[in-house]
Amino acid sequence: MLQLFSSIYKEILIIIRDKAGIAILFLMPMVLIFVMTLIQDSTFRKLDEARLEILFLDYDQDSLGMAIKQGLQGSGFFELATTYENKFLDQELIHQLLNKGKFQIGIIIPNGATNTIRNKAELIVSQAFDSNDSTNINEVKAQDDATIILYFDPAIKNSFKQSVKNSLQNFTFAIEAKITFDYLAEEFSDILSSPNNIYFDPKGSIRFEELYATDEHTEIIPNSVQHNVPAWAVFAMFFILIPLTGNIIKERDNGTAMRLEIMPSSYLVVLIAKALVYIFVCFIQFCLMLLVGMVFLPMFGLPVLELGPNKMALFIMVISTAIAATSYAILLGTIASTHEQAASFGSVSVIVLAALGGIWVPVFIMPGFMQAISIVSPLNWGLEGFYNIFLRGGGIKSILPFVGLLIGFSIISVFIAYQFRRFRKV
Repeated sequence: MLQLFSSIYKEILIIIRDKAGIAILFLMPMVLIFVMTLIQDSTFRKLDEARLEILFLDYDQDSLGMAIKQGLQGSGFFELATTYENKFLDQELIHQLLNKGKFQIGIIIPNGATNTIRNKAELIVSQAFDSNDSTNINEVKAQDDATIILYFDPAIKNSFKQSVKNSLQNFTFAIEAKITFDYLAEEFSDILSSPNNIYFDPKGSIRFEELYATDEHTEIIPNSVQHNVPAWAVFAMFFILIPLTGNIIKERDNGTAMRLEIMPSSYLVVLIAKALVYIFVCFIQFCLMLLVGMVFLPMFGLPVLELGPNKMALFIMVISTAIAATSYAILLGTIASTHEQAASFGSVSVIVLAALGGIWVPVFIMPGFMQAISIVSPLNWGLEGFYNIFLRGGGIKSILPFVGLLIGFSIISVFIAYQFRRFRKV
């Protein structure tokens, strides 16, 4: 036991004396999570709060134009511009402005569009109730439709263009249905010789309620803080491979490892001491990440990080991820021959595993084959385990699959490192 404590003390001294290593271990992850969360939250707020300016030209000046105008303005996402630099819009000016990229969308409501809808609706109702009307259904369908002109910036994304078209179709369908309904109501009123008291609600009778799929144990609402803190915490823990691999290679190069092997104590004790020290370092890293999410980020108007009710599950997940990160570092430090190999391959491999695991880009928006590949990344296992705790209110049972994967990865890494070291000695 004394040998173990002596080895732990030695590892702590090595870490303390390495000022650059301390910055990499503690300061840089805090700066990273702080900057990335602010950037992402700012982006989300811009998407949520910014109003897209649309060039709007209404030649109709009737029900259809007013319905579209009220619908777009009422959505909260669009701001309609009817002039540009004190000039009234026309079709040619709209075309020029969008072609230059000054605006993304232009809408032109043609003159008489509402009357076209009224004439068609009246024809449909008349044909339905008047048996003497010689107009057939094919003639009704052949009536000219009201054409709304949409101008789009050539650089606009097709998905966004389609969403705007869908919104406009909802507004036009509503006003077309209302006009047809009014003619039907008048027809019924004439037939029954009673006043028309029927009211048509273009919004319909169906309402939507948005809820997050949380359970009875949590009411945590997902936000940029809840997503980013666990993601970058996992990333930072795996980046301990830079100082740890450097430590292992340095001991091997200066003969310290050989001297430790010929001492009465087992080299396994030295390895356990390294692992325990760096697991504790990972734990401190994670605590600092929590501090950033709970104290510093709210100072800049961001939400406070909610830990959820399952603190023991959180502790188990932190330790499991730390063990996996430390084991991976031990593996690289054993296999790599030089500091350059360990640093370059180690940092690149962690970045690649982070990209695959959903640290940089959420897994659900990746292509299908990339989503399938992401399950091989240990960073993805750690991230999903933390998501279960932070976002879904999960307990120990919910993280057991990820804990099992991380511990299994750790065992395999240490086993390979041990076998490689034996092979190198032979």
